[in-house]
Amino acid sequence: MRKKELNENAMVLVRKILGTIKDAEMGQRGYLLTGRSKYILPYTKALRIISGFQYSLTSLIKAHFDNRSIQTNARLNSLITAKLIELKKTIDLKDQNKNIQVLQLINSDMGENDMNAIRKMCNDMLDVFYVNVRQEDQKVSETLAMTEISISIFSVLVIIVITIMRVKLYNRRRKNIRLFEELALQNSKLITQQQELKGLSIDFSARNAELEHFTHIISHDLRGPLSNMISLIQIMEEDGLADETDPVFKMLKNASLGLFRKLDDLIILLRQRQGGILLKETISLSQLLGEVKISHKMEIERSGTIIEADFIEADELLFVKIYMQSILQNLISNAIKYRDPLRTNCIILKTYQEGDTLRLNITDNGRGIDMEKYGNEMFGLFKTFHTGLDSHGIGLYLVKKQVVEMNGNITVQSETGKGTTFSITVPT
Repeated sequence: MRKKELNENAMVLVRKILGTIKDAEMGQRGYLLTGRSKYILPYTKALRIISGFQYSLTSLIKAHFDNRSIQTNARLNSLITAKLIELKKTIDLKDQNKNIQVLQLINSDMGENDMNAIRKMCNDMLDVFYVNVRQEDQKVSETLAMTEISISIFSVLVIIVITIMRVKLYNRRRKNIRLFEELALQNSKLITQQQELKGLSIDFSARNAELEHFTHIISHDLRGPLSNMISLIQIMEEDGLADETDPVFKMLKNASLGLFRKLDDLIILLRQRQGGILLKETISLSQLLGEVKISHKMEIERSGTIIEADFIEADELLFVKIYMQSILQNLISNAIKYRDPLRTNCIILKTYQEGDTLRLNITDNGRGIDMEKYGNEMFGLFKTFHTGLDSHGIGLYLVKKQVVEMNGNITVQSETGKGTTFSITVPT
């Protein structure tokens, strides 16, 4: 580091000497050309300071550098002395108004040759000092690098050994503790799960039995008499025993039919809740829609409903057939039931293939639903959204349940007075 500092100091002094000589020459040129004293100031300043730079450089080189550098420095001092004599001579001639002799001296190239020699000598010295600095830097860098590598390797090895030993000890201790804890926990969980399973099994059996009994009551004890009542009403109509315009008779007939349909919906719901495995199959939406239209032919014709379908993107999907049939029946029946009497009722079904999912949109132009009021209750059991109509509140609940069981999703968009769109997405 000391050698590097000495060479850097020598470089600084050489640059200062070269710059000072250039300033002196610039001041001489300016004075010769203009004859004005202010342009000679760089020259006079250079004369004051250059001897100090020369002395510092000479002392530094004699004390710390080899003979070759000392000899080079001596030649540089000789060239500087010759250059300063040349500069002073031309200035003196200028002061004596001997312009012709000044011009002759300048044209002799003596001063330019001296300056070129000084510049070359300074550059050579700078090259030597720079090489020395670079060599010292390289030595220091190599020494530091080797030291850092050695220290780093040793430190890493020590850290690795200590870490490995501590990790092994910790892992062995934790492993033993964890094994005992896991055994105890697993044993406790097994006991708890066995008790829970036993309780669930008993509860499930009881609930299933209750559900079957309730289904039987609805199917036979209630549905039978109600079916007989509807048959009697039909017989009275056919035999002319009842006045069809009588409000009381009409209310009795509508109430009986509504209750009959409600019982049918409840029976479907209860049977589905009883469990059992329903297998998926490849179904055709266009074919299934045709079957639904046939079964609801009278409703469609009486209401003047127009049903349009576009299944170009996707017609077939893997689904439980009775589920999709129930979904189409419920949504189409609702669209007919809640139609707007002021315009022709129109139902549009369209499918979209979206990656690995199929989306089925069922859109109507009926009365619509107030989403702000009923949006959170849309698929609730026994939830109705229109008064004065034969609404059971089961249809949409069944639709939602059937779609979810098929790993699908259903959403609804509706606006009062404009219509409703149900969007069903299922994996394909």
